[in-house]
Amino acid sequence: MTECPFCDGQGIVCKARIVKLNLTIYICDECDTIWLDRKDIKETNCNRFEDFMEQNGLLPLWIELTNIQREC
Repeated sequence: MTECPFCDGQGIVCKARIVKLNLTIYICDECDTIWLDRKDIKETNCNRFEDFMEQNGLLPLWIELTNIQREC
């Protein structure tokens, strides 16, 4: 499991799919920070889930996600 670099061991990065965008993301189950590349999960290259979803015309809700996998 990959720990979120922001959550001091409290958040786990999950693989998920945004169906409406046909896009795989990696999202922290604690703080909702997202990354687009699993190999590059750092504090410097992330997005806020809320901002990303709104920029793409979607609601910033986990119900927009599918195939959520804690172990990625």
